[in-house]
Amino acid sequence: MHYILDRMSIKDTSIIPKGDYCYTWKEVPSESNNYRGKVNYCPYYDVKNVNGVEFPWCNYLELGGTPGDGKWKGWEDHNKADKVLTEHFGSKEQMEDKLPLFLLFDSCKECGVNTEYEKYS
Repeated sequence: MHYILDRMSIKDTSIIPKGDYCYTWKEVPSESNNYRGKVNYCPYYDVKNVNGVEFPWCNYLELGGTPGDGKWKGWEDHNKADKVLTEHFGSKEQMEDKLPLFLLFDSCKECGVNTEYEKYS
């Protein structure tokens, strides 16, 4: 654990968005944009693809998660996706160690950095 904290301490936290999510609004959903807003994702937020199975990844924490819904590529069959990722990480235990972030699939921040909200005037 000390090694993980050392790696995180050298990463730039100023680029992590404020608030509870891994993004900030570039264009808020509204009638004028058909309720399809645009966001700026955290530079550390990523989507990994292993043999057609996608999962969210936080490069700040160097951890990921598994999707909570079937909208992600490769998760139509959860058993198959689980098998692909287990093989990729080497074992079920190693996969679970690297993919513990339960809410990352929904871009919910799990790093705990900059969780305060910006003040609007």
